[in-house]
Amino acid sequence: MGKWMMIGNPKSASASTGDAWNKSVEKLTKAGLEVEVAATERAGHAIELAKDAAAKGFRKFIAAGGDGTVHEVLTGLLRYADESKTSLTDFTLAALPYGTGNDWIRTPGIPEDVDKAADCIIAGKTIKEDVVRMTFPQGVFAMANIGGIGVDADICIRTNRLKEKGRKGGFLYTMVAPLATLSRKRHPVEVTLDGEVAYTGKLFTATLGNGAYRGGGLIQTAQDTKWDDGLLDITLMPGYNHIKGLMLMLHCVSGDLAVQPGMITKRFKKMTVKPLGKVADPVEVDGEIPGTLPLTMEVTGEQINVIAG
Repeated sequence: MGKWMMIGNPKSASASTGDAWNKSVEKLTKAGLEVEVAATERAGHAIELAKDAAAKGFRKFIAAGGDGTVHEVLTGLLRYADESKTSLTDFTLAALPYGTGNDWIRTPGIPEDVDKAADCIIAGKTIKEDVVRMTFPQGVFAMANIGGIGVDADICIRTNRLKEKGRKGGFLYTMVAPLATLSRKRHPVEVTLDGEVAYTGKLFTATLGNGAYRGGGLIQTAQDTKWDDGLLDITLMPGYNHIKGLMLMLHCVSGDLAVQPGMITKRFKKMTVKPLGKVADPVEVDGEIPGTLPLTMEVTGEQINVIAG
């Protein structure tokens, strides 16, 4: 099926009136693309809509929103593939960045300007992205871009609370980061990478990367992180005191956190993280909190086509 399924919330972020959303559909239609629209009604609804559309035969999807919308659409496609025993290699994912957090688009070079992003969909240039499965006690989710445990998740929780109160802008992440870092409670975990224990002890934070960017362009993983190399990245900070943790987190701005002394930086295909104490830390994925530890994270071995700039 050549028709595109466009999924998102026309009343969110820069598409708050719905007018901008309609203009995007009009532009795509005038360019000869056939587009069907499905509007979300609640958190998690895009997962259901994407899964149902895939079951109906759709293979081209547009996530109209931010990183959270991309995350939900890809999760829906992954769950469809898991249940139907089909491959995602024939699927294509595009984005119209109407959200407040638009870090996923940085890797494929999609412009933040929605009109220019629509031009990319019309042009049809694609690249490949590894499909990543994350399994929690709460269910299976995809990771489109980046995730985190510890401070990374704490920052996400605080940022989302501000968004729920109507605050907008990429600065929210950097605004709440110092407070989250200084108030972090460090809980013990065991991290296993490709069958070998890589770390046991208290955790300050761990960044999990398929893509590289978060929080408006900050980099916490290795500089040469790639979408299509069949590997994932972890940058782990042990349970340091708050002052040392804060000083290290400042290196997110310069992009060299992963190479600082004491940091554990590795690449892997499959990872498990389990809590060793009574507290099961929440896990952030693409700006959302889909579940808590224990976590199993792995590349599926498949790749999805992504519209690029």
